[in-house]
Order: sequence, then structure tokens, then C-alpha cells
Amino acid sequence: MAKISVYLVDDQALVRQGMQALLSLSGDIICSGSCGSGSEFIQQVQSNQITADIVLLDMRMPELDGVDVLTELLPLAINFKVIILTTFNDTAKLKLALELGAKGCLLKDVDLEELIDAVRQVHQGELIIQDELAETLLKPDPTLDKLTTREKDILKLIAKGYSNKEIANALYKAEGTIRNSVSCLLAKLQVRDRTQATLKAKALGFGD
Repeated sequence: MAKISVYLVDDQALVRQGMQALLSLSGDIICSGSCGSGSEFIQQVQSNQITADIVLLDMRMPELDGVDVLTELLPLAINFKVIILTTFNDTAKLKLALELGAKGCLLKDVDLEELIDAVRQVHQGELIIQDELAETLLKPDPTLDKLTTREKDILKLIAKGYSNKEIANALYKAEGTIRNSVSCLLAKLQVRDRTQATLKAKALGFGD
């Protein structure tokens, strides 16, 4: 039976070492490598150093978090699947991670059997969300209720690829006003940049 190759991305060395030791008990999963930051991982992907089938990616890391890493992966040709590991049930971040292509979401305190099963199932093409996370992740997104009418209009135009200047012209507003509105909008959406905002917009139905 072919082994499933797993790569670990976590800023805590003890977590990486412990995870590697646990996965080795499965018999059919091997750890092909690990690193301690999102930026280091992206550099390795760009230089074709990642040969894993599955990447276990920590959600909360300094510099680039899990969502940032997934965003950086979008334009890259990758052959691996990503499972997000998180300490917190951060619904907005996890939903965005799924929208960005993550194939699984697990809490870091997941038991060994469930972790191994998740790796196997994602490798086979399934989407895996731990039961403790599924209930909140499958609820309707309340984000729309937080947005003003202007912010919704701006989000629609961001989803169409408009620049701040183009949005200002379309809405007959000063570019500085739009710039400030976009900053507030990104904060409400809990996204880092326009790329993530565009994905969020499409998930909310603004991408048509």
C-alpha cells in the first residue's frame, strides 16, 4: 500500500514533533517535512520543495496565518490538499479557509484516530470538518447584516475587480472616501486584502 505523505506547518516546534510522532503510528502515513512559518512554507512551495499529499496547516501563526497562506497558494500550481488545524472555533476564518480551498478543518486537540482518519479521507477526495466545528460552520453567514448599503455596493464592485478609483467614479464619491470605506469593509469581513474580499463576496452571492 502506498504511503500518504504529510507536511506540517506550525510555528510551535513541539507541536510539529508531537504530530509527526503520532502520525507515524498509523502505519500508512509518513511525515515528509515541516516548517515553522507560513512564509517559509510558501517559499518552499514556490521552489517546488513540497512533495506531500496532505499539508496540515496551523490557522494561527505570526506573519502569515492559515488564511493568508491559502491566499498565497491560489495562483500557484499545487498537488497537495490542505487540512486546517486550529485551537479556536474561529468561524469567519474557517469559512474563509474553506472558500480558499482547504479540504478539512480540525481542532488541534483532535484525538489520534480522528486525525488519521481525516488525513486518509481527505487524501481520498473527501471534505472533512470535525463535528465540534461543523455546527457553527454550516450556519448562515451573518456578515451581510453587518454591512451598510454603501459597503455592499463597494463589495459588489470589488468582486468585479474594480480599483478604488473606479469604485469612486462609479459611486460618485471621492477616492479617499472609498479608500476609507474599503478599509472598514475589509475589517468587517475579517479579510486581509482585496483577493480575500473577492472570495468572500462570491461566497456571499456578490460574485455574479
